[in-house]
Amino acid sequence: MRYRIGKIIVATAIGIVLLTAAGLAAVPMVRHAASGWWNNPEELPALSQDPRVHYEAGGSEYARTVAQLLPPALARVEAVHGRKFGHPVTVAVYITPEAFVAANGLGDPRSVGMTFLGRVMLSPALFSRQRHRLPALLTHELSHAHLATWMSQWSVWRLPQWFKEGLAVMVSGGGGAEGVSESQARDAIRRGDHISLATANSLLNLGVIRYVQSPEIPDTSFRTLMAYRQAGMFVTFLHDTDPAGFNRMMHLILDDCPFLEAVTTGYGTDLQALWLRFAQAQSPLQ
Repeated sequence: MRYRIGKIIVATAIGIVLLTAAGLAAVPMVRHAASGWWNNPEELPALSQDPRVHYEAGGSEYARTVAQLLPPALARVEAVHGRKFGHPVTVAVYITPEAFVAANGLGDPRSVGMTFLGRVMLSPALFSRQRHRLPALLTHELSHAHLATWMSQWSVWRLPQWFKEGLAVMVSGGGGAEGVSESQARDAIRRGDHISLATANSLLNLGVIRYVQSPEIPDTSFRTLMAYRQAGMFVTFLHDTDPAGFNRMMHLILDDCPFLEAVTTGYGTDLQALWLRFAQAQSPLQ
């Protein structure tokens, strides 16, 4: 009897595990992450001139273009982050949208650049109709990748989305926020239409920068660009008004210090006080 009961308990446990796995497989986020993990860009051919650059078959010319852009982009990220890359970063070039979507971890066909598991992936759109965006987007994604060379994937994911994207926008000179000017962002901030300073990422806020209030217009690509632009302006303010404080904060973040603690230690004040100073600086009287 005990043996039979034991078998029933084991079978039930296995059934629960299988049902849970099946349920998770039905969640798009999990499916896309699994696809990104399976389609490892490091398995693509590596460029002989620079083995950090991998490319989909037929994309060697695109890969050579990226290899030429890589040194100044890496140097820019290291200069602003205040620390060299912890290890070499893989940059993958795709020539078909399907391969890019399968590998980018979010399954998002609209994205043109993505960093997943510390690897940078570039869409074929950056080598055709959006070629002008390539240098900035490469630098933007390398900013994300740099964090992952020093921090655990969990710690990188937990960083507030507005901070990660704002940092990348600043480092790349506006990459990822094209289409919304600083003037437009400044006007929105004056109206009270601005991003919310979440203190950590969450499953309810995955990959999204929230606003303090619901927008008057539906969520669109313009709203996303606006959020990126405002975040970039705020991080630029943090960098330019107190470079020493910014460096202290960045070193603590890269050493896995909790975000709010890093901000407070770096600047000697809290995040809301810093935002208030920034918002006041957007006044036309400034």
